[in-house]
Amino acid sequence: MPAIILDDISFSYSSSPLLDHVSLRVGDGERACLIGPNGCGKTTLLRIVTGRLLPDRGTVTCAGDAGPRLIPDTEGSGGSVGEYLDASLRPLRVLFTRFEEITARISEGGGDRLAREYDRLLAQMTARDVWSLDARVDETLAGLGLSELTGPGRGRSLGSLSPGQRGRLRLAATLLVRPETLILDEPTNHLDAGAVGFLARTVNHWHGPVLMASHDRAFIEDTATVTYDMDIDVWRALARAEGADEFTGLHRCAGNYSDYLEEKRRARARHSELHAAQQAEKRGLREHRQAGARIARGGVRLARAEGMAKKYFADRAAATATRRTRNDDRRLEDLSRQEVRKPRGYELSFPMNPVPVRPGSALSARRVAVRRRLASTSFDLARGEHLLVTGSNGAGKTTLLSWIATGKPPAGAQASGTIASDRPIGFVPQHLPRAGDPGFAEEIWLRGIGELGRGILHPSMWTVPVPELSAGNQRRAQLAMALAGRPPVLVIDEPTNYLDLDTMEALEEALHRWTGTLVVASHDRWLIDHWHGRGLHLEPA
Repeated sequence: MPAIILDDISFSYSSSPLLDHVSLRVGDGERACLIGPNGCGKTTLLRIVTGRLLPDRGTVTCAGDAGPRLIPDTEGSGGSVGEYLDASLRPLRVLFTRFEEITARISEGGGDRLAREYDRLLAQMTARDVWSLDARVDETLAGLGLSELTGPGRGRSLGSLSPGQRGRLRLAATLLVRPETLILDEPTNHLDAGAVGFLARTVNHWHGPVLMASHDRAFIEDTATVTYDMDIDVWRALARAEGADEFTGLHRCAGNYSDYLEEKRRARARHSELHAAQQAEKRGLREHRQAGARIARGGVRLARAEGMAKKYFADRAAATATRRTRNDDRRLEDLSRQEVRKPRGYELSFPMNPVPVRPGSALSARRVAVRRRLASTSFDLARGEHLLVTGSNGAGKTTLLSWIATGKPPAGAQASGTIASDRPIGFVPQHLPRAGDPGFAEEIWLRGIGELGRGILHPSMWTVPVPELSAGNQRRAQLAMALAGRPPVLVIDEPTNYLDLDTMEALEEALHRWTGTLVVASHDRWLIDHWHGRGLHLEPA
Protein backbone atom coordinates (compact mmCIF):
# COMPACT_ATOMS: atom_id res chain seq x y z
CA MET A 1 0.00 0.00 0.00
CA PRO A 2 1.33 3.51 -0.80
CA ALA A 3 2.55 5.39 2.26
CA ILE A 4 4.86 8.20 3.31
CA ILE A 5 7.10 7.35 6.26
CA LEU A 6 9.75 9.65 7.73
CA ASP A 7 11.83 8.25 10.55
CA ASP A 8 14.05 10.53 12.68
CA ILE A 9 14.78 13.05 9.90
CA SER A 10 17.22 15.88 10.57
CA PHE A 11 18.38 18.53 8.10
CA SER A 12 20.23 21.84 8.25
CA TYR A 13 21.42 24.51 5.85
CA SER A 14 23.81 25.87 8.49
CA SER A 15 25.10 24.92 11.94
CA SER A 16 21.57 25.19 13.36
CA PRO A 17 19.19 22.36 12.42
CA LEU A 18 16.10 23.36 10.48
CA LEU A 19 14.50 19.94 10.93
CA ASP A 20 15.37 17.98 14.06
CA HIS A 21 14.36 14.34 14.61
CA VAL A 22 11.19 14.61 12.51
CA SER A 23 9.04 11.50 12.20
CA LEU A 24 5.64 11.11 10.56
CA ARG A 25 3.52 8.60 8.71
CA VAL A 26 0.82 9.30 6.12
CA GLY A 27 -1.13 6.21 5.17
CA ASP A 28 -3.22 5.29 2.15
CA GLY A 29 -6.24 7.61 1.89
CA GLU A 30 -4.95 9.94 4.60
CA ARG A 31 -4.66 13.68 3.89
CA ALA A 32 -2.03 15.33 6.07
CA CYS A 33 -1.23 19.04 6.18
CA LEU A 34 1.97 20.60 7.53
CA ILE A 35 1.27 23.72 9.60
CA GLY A 36 3.79 26.20 10.93
CA PRO A 37 5.24 29.71 10.61
CA ASN A 38 7.20 30.86 7.58
CA GLY A 39 10.74 29.50 7.63
CA CYS A 40 10.01 26.50 9.88
CA GLY A 41 10.95 23.99 7.14
CA LYS A 42 7.67 22.91 5.54
CA THR A 43 8.92 23.22 1.95
CA THR A 44 12.26 21.64 2.90
CA LEU A 45 10.45 18.66 4.40
CA LEU A 46 8.38 18.20 1.24
CA ARG A 47 11.53 18.32 -0.88
CA ILE A 48 13.04 15.60 1.28
CA VAL A 49 9.93 13.46 0.80
CA THR A 50 10.14 13.84 -2.98
CA GLY A 51 13.88 13.14 -3.06
CA ARG A 52 14.95 16.62 -4.16
CA LEU A 53 16.93 16.96 -0.92
CA LEU A 54 18.73 14.32 1.10
CA PRO A 55 18.39 14.42 4.90
CA ASP A 56 21.46 14.71 7.11
CA ARG A 57 20.15 11.72 9.03
CA GLY A 58 17.09 9.49 9.16
CA THR A 59 15.26 7.48 6.54
CA VAL A 60 12.56 8.34 4.01
CA THR A 61 10.13 5.79 2.65
CA CYS A 62 7.74 6.95 -0.03
CA ALA A 63 6.00 3.83 -1.29
CA GLY A 64 4.44 4.62 -4.65
CA ASP A 65 5.44 7.36 -7.08
CA ALA A 66 5.16 10.99 -5.93
CA GLY A 67 3.73 13.76 -8.09
CA PRO A 68 6.60 16.27 -8.17
CA ARG A 69 9.05 13.57 -9.28
CA LEU A 70 6.93 12.91 -12.37
CA ILE A 71 6.08 16.41 -13.57
CA PRO A 72 8.53 18.70 -15.41
CA ASP A 73 8.88 22.24 -14.12
CA THR A 74 7.24 25.04 -16.10
CA GLU A 75 9.94 27.54 -15.13
CA GLY A 76 12.54 27.84 -17.85
CA SER A 77 10.73 25.35 -20.09
CA GLY A 78 10.26 26.21 -23.73
CA GLY A 79 7.64 25.11 -26.17
CA SER A 80 3.89 25.31 -26.07
CA VAL A 81 1.31 24.39 -23.44
CA GLY A 82 0.36 21.36 -25.48
CA GLU A 83 3.97 20.16 -25.68
CA TYR A 84 4.35 20.61 -21.91
CA LEU A 85 1.20 18.55 -21.27
CA ASP A 86 2.35 15.86 -23.72
CA ALA A 87 5.69 15.59 -21.87
CA SER A 88 3.96 15.44 -18.49
CA LEU A 89 1.44 12.81 -19.59
CA ARG A 90 3.89 10.68 -21.55
CA PRO A 91 4.10 8.01 -18.78
CA LEU A 92 0.33 7.47 -19.07
CA ARG A 93 0.50 7.29 -22.88
CA VAL A 94 3.32 4.75 -22.59
CA LEU A 95 1.25 2.76 -20.09
CA PHE A 96 -1.69 2.72 -22.51
CA THR A 97 0.49 1.64 -25.43
CA ARG A 98 2.03 -1.18 -23.41
CA PHE A 99 -1.44 -2.32 -22.29
CA GLU A 100 -2.61 -2.54 -25.89
CA GLU A 101 0.50 -4.56 -26.83
CA ILE A 102 -0.05 -7.05 -24.00
CA THR A 103 -3.75 -7.31 -24.84
CA ALA A 104 -2.91 -8.13 -28.46
CA ARG A 105 -0.31 -10.74 -27.46
CA ILE A 106 -2.72 -12.43 -25.05
CA SER A 107 -5.35 -12.64 -27.78
CA GLU A 108 -2.77 -14.56 -29.82
CA GLY A 109 -2.26 -16.97 -26.93
CA GLY A 110 -0.04 -15.83 -24.07
CA GLY A 111 1.22 -17.51 -20.95
CA ASP A 112 0.85 -16.83 -17.24
CA ARG A 113 3.55 -14.16 -17.32
CA LEU A 114 1.60 -12.08 -19.83
CA ALA A 115 -1.57 -12.58 -17.81
CA ARG A 116 0.13 -11.29 -14.68
CA GLU A 117 1.49 -8.27 -16.53
CA TYR A 118 -1.96 -7.66 -17.99
CA ASP A 119 -3.48 -7.64 -14.49
CA ARG A 120 -0.78 -5.26 -13.24
CA LEU A 121 -1.21 -2.87 -16.16
CA LEU A 122 -4.99 -2.99 -15.86
CA ALA A 123 -4.76 -2.04 -12.17
CA GLN A 124 -2.47 0.89 -12.99
CA MET A 125 -4.69 2.01 -15.86
CA THR A 126 -7.73 1.95 -13.60
CA ALA A 127 -6.01 3.69 -10.68
CA ARG A 128 -4.82 6.50 -12.95
CA ASP A 129 -8.05 6.66 -14.94
CA VAL A 130 -6.17 6.49 -18.22
CA TRP A 131 -9.38 5.60 -20.01
CA SER A 132 -10.78 9.11 -19.62
CA LEU A 133 -7.48 10.98 -19.80
CA ASP A 134 -8.32 13.10 -22.85
CA ALA A 135 -11.60 14.25 -21.33
CA ARG A 136 -9.95 14.93 -17.97
CA VAL A 137 -7.35 17.27 -19.51
CA ASP A 138 -9.85 19.97 -20.45
CA GLU A 139 -11.92 19.36 -17.32
CA THR A 140 -8.89 19.84 -15.05
CA LEU A 141 -7.59 22.90 -16.90
CA ALA A 142 -11.02 24.51 -16.69
CA GLY A 143 -11.41 23.54 -13.04
CA LEU A 144 -8.18 25.33 -12.16
CA GLY A 145 -9.15 28.47 -14.06
CA LEU A 146 -7.18 27.72 -17.24
CA SER A 147 -10.03 27.44 -19.75
CA GLU A 148 -8.07 29.67 -22.11
CA LEU A 149 -5.48 26.88 -22.43
CA THR A 150 -7.97 24.28 -23.70
CA GLY A 151 -8.50 23.55 -27.39
CA PRO A 152 -6.59 26.06 -29.55
CA GLY A 153 -5.17 27.57 -26.36
CA ARG A 154 -2.75 24.66 -26.09
CA GLY A 155 -0.74 26.31 -28.83
CA ARG A 156 0.24 29.20 -26.54
CA SER A 157 3.89 29.34 -25.56
CA LEU A 158 4.81 28.74 -21.94
CA GLY A 159 6.73 32.01 -21.98
CA SER A 160 3.50 33.94 -22.59
CA LEU A 161 1.92 32.67 -19.35
CA SER A 162 1.97 34.60 -16.10
CA PRO A 163 3.72 33.04 -13.07
CA GLY A 164 0.30 32.20 -11.63
CA GLN A 165 -0.80 30.49 -14.85
CA ARG A 166 2.40 28.46 -14.99
CA GLY A 167 1.91 27.35 -11.40
CA ARG A 168 -1.67 26.28 -12.11
CA LEU A 169 -0.58 24.44 -15.27
CA ARG A 170 1.95 22.38 -13.32
CA LEU A 171 -0.68 21.63 -10.68
CA ALA A 172 -3.06 20.51 -13.44
CA ALA A 173 -0.42 18.18 -14.86
CA THR A 174 0.18 16.70 -11.39
CA LEU A 175 -3.53 15.99 -10.90
CA LEU A 176 -3.84 14.51 -14.41
CA VAL A 177 -0.98 12.05 -13.89
CA ARG A 178 -2.65 10.86 -10.66
CA PRO A 179 0.49 9.75 -8.80
CA GLU A 180 -0.01 7.21 -6.03
CA THR A 181 1.42 9.73 -3.53
CA LEU A 182 0.30 13.35 -3.85
CA ILE A 183 2.65 16.08 -2.57
CA LEU A 184 1.41 19.69 -2.66
CA ASP A 185 3.21 22.86 -1.53
CA GLU A 186 0.86 25.84 -1.09
CA PRO A 187 -1.42 24.50 -3.84
CA THR A 188 -4.07 27.23 -3.54
CA ASN A 189 -1.68 30.07 -4.41
CA HIS A 190 -2.97 31.83 -7.54
CA LEU A 191 -6.34 30.01 -7.37
CA ASP A 192 -9.70 31.77 -7.20
CA ALA A 193 -12.57 30.42 -5.10
CA GLY A 194 -13.91 28.17 -7.86
CA ALA A 195 -10.50 26.64 -8.53
CA VAL A 196 -9.89 26.07 -4.81
CA GLY A 197 -13.21 24.24 -4.61
CA PHE A 198 -12.27 22.06 -7.59
CA LEU A 199 -8.90 21.24 -6.02
CA ALA A 200 -10.50 20.42 -2.65
CA ARG A 201 -12.94 17.99 -4.29
CA THR A 202 -10.11 16.36 -6.21
CA VAL A 203 -7.92 15.98 -3.12
CA ASN A 204 -10.80 14.60 -1.05
CA HIS A 205 -11.32 11.81 -3.59
CA TRP A 206 -7.62 10.92 -3.80
CA HIS A 207 -7.06 7.24 -3.02
CA GLY A 208 -3.40 7.38 -2.02
CA PRO A 209 -1.65 9.35 0.74
CA VAL A 210 -1.63 13.15 0.47
CA LEU A 211 0.94 15.37 2.17
CA MET A 212 0.66 19.12 1.71
CA ALA A 213 1.70 22.44 3.19
CA SER A 214 -0.75 25.33 3.13
CA HIS A 215 -1.66 28.67 4.71
CA ASP A 216 -5.20 28.47 3.31
CA ARG A 217 -7.27 27.77 6.41
CA ALA A 218 -10.52 27.07 4.58
CA PHE A 219 -8.74 24.61 2.27
CA ILE A 220 -7.15 22.82 5.25
CA GLU A 221 -10.55 22.73 6.94
CA ASP A 222 -12.15 21.17 3.85
CA THR A 223 -9.47 18.57 3.10
CA ALA A 224 -7.19 17.59 6.00
CA THR A 225 -7.76 14.45 8.05
CA VAL A 226 -4.66 15.15 10.16
CA THR A 227 -2.37 18.13 10.73
CA TYR A 228 1.29 18.09 11.69
CA ASP A 229 2.27 21.18 13.68
CA MET A 230 5.86 22.30 13.10
CA ASP A 231 5.57 25.13 15.66
CA ILE A 232 6.36 22.87 18.60
CA ASP A 233 7.21 25.23 21.47
CA VAL A 234 3.98 24.57 23.35
CA TRP A 235 4.10 20.81 22.75
CA ARG A 236 7.75 20.69 23.85
CA ALA A 237 6.88 22.60 27.04
CA LEU A 238 4.06 20.21 27.94
CA ALA A 239 6.27 17.17 27.28
CA ARG A 240 9.00 18.66 29.49
CA ALA A 241 6.54 19.34 32.30
CA GLU A 242 5.41 15.72 32.17
CA GLY A 243 9.00 14.53 32.52
CA ALA A 244 9.13 13.07 29.01
CA ASP A 245 12.28 12.95 26.92
CA GLU A 246 13.15 16.10 24.98
CA PHE A 247 10.36 16.77 22.47
CA THR A 248 11.55 17.35 18.91
CA GLY A 249 10.24 17.19 15.39
CA LEU A 250 6.55 17.94 15.07
CA HIS A 251 3.21 17.26 16.73
CA ARG A 252 0.33 15.27 15.24
CA CYS A 253 -3.23 16.59 15.61
CA ALA A 254 -6.02 14.39 14.29
CA GLY A 255 -8.73 16.15 12.31
CA ASN A 256 -9.11 19.33 10.29
CA TYR A 257 -8.13 22.93 10.96
CA SER A 258 -10.87 23.56 13.53
CA ASP A 259 -9.75 20.49 15.47
CA TYR A 260 -6.16 21.73 15.33
CA LEU A 261 -7.14 25.19 16.60
CA GLU A 262 -9.04 23.74 19.55
CA GLU A 263 -6.26 21.32 20.49
CA LYS A 264 -3.64 24.05 20.32
CA ARG A 265 -5.85 26.46 22.27
CA ARG A 266 -6.12 23.91 25.08
CA ALA A 267 -2.38 23.23 24.93
CA ARG A 268 -1.55 26.94 25.19
CA ALA A 269 -3.94 27.38 28.10
CA ARG A 270 -2.33 24.42 29.86
CA HIS A 271 1.13 25.85 29.11
CA SER A 272 0.17 29.21 30.66
CA GLU A 273 -1.27 27.51 33.74
CA LEU A 274 1.84 25.38 34.16
CA HIS A 275 4.17 28.35 33.86
CA ALA A 276 2.17 30.37 36.39
CA ALA A 277 2.01 27.45 38.85
CA GLN A 278 5.73 26.70 38.52
CA GLN A 279 6.71 30.32 39.05
CA ALA A 280 4.47 30.52 42.12
CA GLU A 281 6.06 27.33 43.48
CA LYS A 282 9.56 28.72 42.86
CA ARG A 283 8.70 31.88 44.76
CA GLY A 284 7.28 29.80 47.61
CA LEU A 285 10.37 27.59 47.78
CA ARG A 286 12.69 30.60 47.84
CA GLU A 287 10.67 32.19 50.65
CA HIS A 288 10.75 28.87 52.52
CA ARG A 289 14.51 28.74 52.04
CA GLN A 290 14.88 32.26 53.39
CA ALA A 291 12.80 31.27 56.39
CA GLY A 292 15.19 28.34 56.89
CA ALA A 293 18.08 30.79 57.06
CA ARG A 294 16.27 32.64 59.83
CA ILE A 295 15.75 29.34 61.69
CA ALA A 296 19.47 28.65 61.45
CA ARG A 297 20.07 31.82 63.44
CA GLY A 298 18.07 30.22 66.29
CA GLY A 299 15.68 32.97 67.17
CA VAL A 300 15.02 34.39 70.66
CA ARG A 301 15.61 31.19 72.66
CA LEU A 302 19.10 30.74 71.26
CA ALA A 303 19.92 34.38 71.94
CA ARG A 304 18.83 34.08 75.58
CA ALA A 305 20.27 30.59 76.28
CA GLU A 306 23.56 30.01 78.05
CA GLY A 307 25.98 27.13 78.44
CA MET A 308 24.79 23.69 77.28
CA ALA A 309 21.33 25.03 76.43
CA LYS A 310 22.84 27.44 73.94
CA LYS A 311 24.64 24.58 72.16
CA TYR A 312 21.44 22.48 72.19
CA PHE A 313 19.34 25.23 70.58
CA ALA A 314 22.11 26.02 68.08
CA ASP A 315 22.45 22.37 66.98
CA ARG A 316 18.69 21.90 66.70
CA ALA A 317 18.31 25.11 64.66
CA ALA A 318 21.15 24.12 62.35
CA ALA A 319 19.72 20.61 61.80
CA THR A 320 16.24 21.97 61.08
CA ALA A 321 17.59 24.61 58.69
CA THR A 322 19.79 22.06 56.91
CA ARG A 323 16.89 19.63 56.46
CA ARG A 324 14.61 22.35 55.13
CA THR A 325 17.32 23.66 52.77
CA ARG A 326 18.04 20.18 51.40
CA ASN A 327 14.35 19.54 50.78
CA ASP A 328 13.95 22.93 49.11
CA ASP A 329 17.07 22.41 46.98
CA ARG A 330 15.88 18.96 45.94
CA ARG A 331 12.48 20.31 44.92
CA LEU A 332 14.04 23.26 43.08
CA GLU A 333 16.28 20.85 41.18
CA ASP A 334 13.29 18.68 40.25
CA LEU A 335 11.37 21.77 39.21
CA SER A 336 14.21 23.03 37.02
CA ARG A 337 14.08 19.77 35.01
CA GLN A 338 10.35 20.26 34.34
CA GLU A 339 10.21 24.04 34.24
CA VAL A 340 8.62 25.50 31.10
CA ARG A 341 9.54 28.79 29.51
CA LYS A 342 7.19 31.72 29.52
CA PRO A 343 4.62 31.18 26.76
CA ARG A 344 5.30 33.04 23.55
CA GLY A 345 2.70 35.71 22.87
CA TYR A 346 0.74 35.76 19.60
CA GLU A 347 -1.65 38.63 20.27
CA LEU A 348 -1.61 41.91 18.38
CA SER A 349 -2.64 44.88 20.50
CA PHE A 350 -3.99 47.72 18.38
CA PRO A 351 -3.97 51.24 19.84
CA MET A 352 -7.57 52.12 20.56
CA ASN A 353 -9.25 55.36 19.54
CA PRO A 354 -8.21 58.23 21.82
CA VAL A 355 -11.87 59.26 22.29
CA PRO A 356 -15.07 57.22 22.51
CA VAL A 357 -16.67 56.45 19.17
CA ARG A 358 -19.15 59.19 18.28
CA PRO A 359 -22.52 58.47 16.71
CA GLY A 360 -23.10 59.30 13.07
CA SER A 361 -21.69 58.30 9.68
CA ALA A 362 -17.99 57.56 9.27
CA LEU A 363 -18.11 56.76 5.55
CA SER A 364 -20.57 57.49 2.77
CA ALA A 365 -20.27 56.33 -0.85
CA ARG A 366 -22.72 57.58 -3.46
CA ARG A 367 -22.91 55.89 -6.86
CA VAL A 368 -19.13 55.49 -7.08
CA ALA A 369 -18.02 53.82 -10.29
CA VAL A 370 -14.90 53.48 -12.43
CA ARG A 371 -15.32 52.48 -16.06
CA ARG A 372 -14.37 48.81 -16.62
CA ARG A 373 -13.03 48.55 -13.05
CA LEU A 374 -15.80 49.22 -10.52
CA ALA A 375 -19.55 48.90 -11.01
CA SER A 376 -21.69 51.61 -9.43
CA THR A 377 -22.16 51.11 -5.71
CA SER A 378 -23.52 53.11 -2.78
CA PHE A 379 -23.37 52.49 0.96
CA ASP A 380 -23.09 54.18 4.36
CA LEU A 381 -20.98 53.03 7.29
CA ALA A 382 -21.63 54.23 10.82
CA ARG A 383 -18.77 55.08 13.18
CA GLY A 384 -17.43 51.94 14.78
CA GLU A 385 -18.93 49.61 12.15
CA HIS A 386 -16.86 46.98 10.36
CA LEU A 387 -17.34 46.27 6.65
CA LEU A 388 -16.01 43.33 4.61
CA VAL A 389 -15.78 43.90 0.85
CA THR A 390 -15.80 40.75 -1.30
CA GLY A 391 -15.99 39.97 -4.99
CA SER A 392 -14.19 38.09 -7.74
CA ASN A 393 -10.83 39.19 -9.09
CA GLY A 394 -11.38 42.31 -11.20
CA ALA A 395 -14.58 43.33 -9.42
CA GLY A 396 -12.92 46.51 -8.13
CA LYS A 397 -12.17 45.78 -4.47
CA THR A 398 -8.72 47.38 -4.57
CA THR A 399 -10.03 50.30 -6.64
CA LEU A 400 -12.76 51.02 -4.07
CA LEU A 401 -10.46 50.75 -1.05
CA SER A 402 -7.80 52.96 -2.62
CA TRP A 403 -10.45 55.60 -3.39
CA ILE A 404 -11.67 55.47 0.23
CA ALA A 405 -8.13 55.70 1.62
CA THR A 406 -6.85 58.51 -0.61
CA GLY A 407 -10.12 60.37 -1.06
CA LYS A 408 -9.52 60.43 -4.81
CA PRO A 409 -10.58 58.15 -7.69
CA PRO A 410 -7.83 56.44 -9.72
CA ALA A 411 -5.78 58.92 -11.74
CA GLY A 412 -6.67 59.00 -15.43
CA ALA A 413 -9.73 56.77 -15.01
CA GLN A 414 -13.30 57.60 -16.00
CA ALA A 415 -14.83 57.80 -12.53
CA SER A 416 -18.09 59.10 -11.14
CA GLY A 417 -19.74 59.44 -7.75
CA THR A 418 -18.50 60.69 -4.40
CA ILE A 419 -16.96 59.29 -1.21
CA ALA A 420 -16.95 61.23 2.06
CA SER A 421 -15.36 59.91 5.25
CA ASP A 422 -13.84 60.77 8.59
CA ARG A 423 -10.14 61.61 8.53
CA PRO A 424 -7.39 60.60 8.99
CA ILE A 425 -7.59 57.12 7.50
CA GLY A 426 -5.03 54.40 8.21
CA PHE A 427 -4.40 52.40 5.02
CA VAL A 428 -2.69 49.04 4.45
CA PRO A 429 -2.51 48.37 0.70
CA GLN A 430 -2.43 44.93 -0.84
CA HIS A 431 1.25 45.18 -1.79
CA LEU A 432 4.14 45.13 0.69
CA PRO A 433 5.68 48.50 1.68
CA ARG A 434 7.77 50.47 -0.76
CA ALA A 435 10.17 53.32 -0.08
CA GLY A 436 8.19 56.54 0.02
CA ASP A 437 4.82 54.92 0.82
CA PRO A 438 2.78 56.88 3.40
CA GLY A 439 4.51 56.39 6.75
CA PHE A 440 7.66 54.94 5.19
CA ALA A 441 9.85 57.99 4.83
CA GLU A 442 13.57 57.51 4.27
CA GLU A 443 14.51 57.53 7.96
CA ILE A 444 11.99 54.84 8.88
CA TRP A 445 12.74 52.85 5.72
CA LEU A 446 16.45 52.67 6.56
CA ARG A 447 16.37 52.63 10.39
CA GLY A 448 13.20 50.75 11.27
CA ILE A 449 9.85 51.81 12.70
CA GLY A 450 10.99 52.02 16.33
CA GLU A 451 8.44 52.11 19.13
CA LEU A 452 5.64 52.71 16.65
CA GLY A 453 5.66 48.92 16.35
CA ARG A 454 4.72 48.43 20.02
CA GLY A 455 2.17 45.63 20.36
CA ILE A 456 2.36 44.70 16.68
CA LEU A 457 6.02 44.08 15.78
CA HIS A 458 8.47 42.33 18.11
CA PRO A 459 10.85 44.83 19.79
CA SER A 460 13.86 43.05 18.25
CA MET A 461 12.53 44.20 14.85
CA TRP A 462 12.03 47.87 15.73
CA THR A 463 15.48 48.93 14.50
CA VAL A 464 15.71 46.59 11.51
CA PRO A 465 15.55 48.41 8.13
CA VAL A 466 12.18 47.73 6.53
CA PRO A 467 13.63 46.03 3.39
CA GLU A 468 15.45 43.52 5.64
CA LEU A 469 12.27 42.39 7.42
CA SER A 470 10.55 39.19 6.33
CA ALA A 471 7.34 39.56 4.31
CA GLY A 472 5.25 38.78 7.39
CA ASN A 473 7.06 41.38 9.50
CA GLN A 474 6.80 43.95 6.71
CA ARG A 475 3.04 43.39 6.81
CA ARG A 476 3.11 43.94 10.59
CA ALA A 477 5.11 47.13 10.02
CA GLN A 478 2.44 48.35 7.60
CA LEU A 479 -0.24 47.75 10.22
CA ALA A 480 1.80 49.61 12.84
CA MET A 481 2.34 52.63 10.57
CA ALA A 482 -1.32 52.70 9.54
CA LEU A 483 -2.34 52.82 13.22
CA ALA A 484 0.43 55.20 14.34
CA GLY A 485 -1.79 58.28 14.07
CA ARG A 486 -4.66 56.56 15.92
CA PRO A 487 -7.00 57.01 12.94
CA PRO A 488 -10.77 56.70 13.40
CA VAL A 489 -10.97 54.70 10.15
CA LEU A 490 -8.76 51.76 9.14
CA VAL A 491 -8.73 50.34 5.59
CA ILE A 492 -6.91 47.06 4.84
CA ASP A 493 -6.67 45.37 1.44
CA GLU A 494 -6.18 41.58 1.86
CA PRO A 495 -5.12 41.61 5.54
CA THR A 496 -4.04 37.96 5.70
CA ASN A 497 -1.61 38.14 2.77
CA TYR A 498 2.00 37.29 3.75
CA LEU A 499 1.07 36.19 7.30
CA ASP A 500 1.50 32.77 8.90
CA LEU A 501 -1.46 31.02 10.48
CA ASP A 502 -0.86 32.15 14.06
CA THR A 503 -0.50 35.79 12.99
CA MET A 504 -3.66 35.54 10.86
CA GLU A 505 -5.63 34.34 13.87
CA ALA A 506 -4.14 37.02 16.12
CA LEU A 507 -4.79 39.76 13.54
CA GLU A 508 -8.41 38.77 13.03
CA GLU A 509 -9.01 38.76 16.78
CA ALA A 510 -7.39 42.21 17.07
CA LEU A 511 -9.53 43.54 14.21
CA HIS A 512 -12.65 42.12 15.84
CA ARG A 513 -11.81 43.95 19.10
CA TRP A 514 -10.88 47.24 17.40
CA THR A 515 -13.38 49.99 18.24
CA GLY A 516 -12.77 52.18 15.19
CA THR A 517 -14.42 52.05 11.79
CA LEU A 518 -12.98 49.25 9.66
CA VAL A 519 -13.09 48.45 5.94
CA VAL A 520 -11.47 45.19 4.80
CA ALA A 521 -11.31 43.55 1.37
CA SER A 522 -10.46 39.86 1.27
CA HIS A 523 -10.72 36.69 -0.75
CA ASP A 524 -9.75 34.58 2.31
CA ARG A 525 -12.71 32.22 2.70
CA TRP A 526 -11.93 31.45 6.34
CA LEU A 527 -11.96 35.15 7.18
CA ILE A 528 -15.15 35.61 5.15
CA ASP A 529 -16.92 32.68 6.82
CA HIS A 530 -15.96 33.92 10.31
CA TRP A 531 -16.53 37.65 9.73
CA HIS A 532 -18.34 39.67 12.41
CA GLY A 533 -19.84 42.74 10.78
CA ARG A 534 -21.43 44.00 7.59
CA GLY A 535 -20.64 42.76 4.11
CA LEU A 536 -20.53 44.34 0.65
CA HIS A 537 -20.21 42.09 -2.40
CA LEU A 538 -19.04 43.73 -5.62
CA GLU A 539 -20.15 42.40 -8.98
CA PRO A 540 -17.78 42.69 -11.97
CA ALA A 541 -17.96 46.01 -13.76
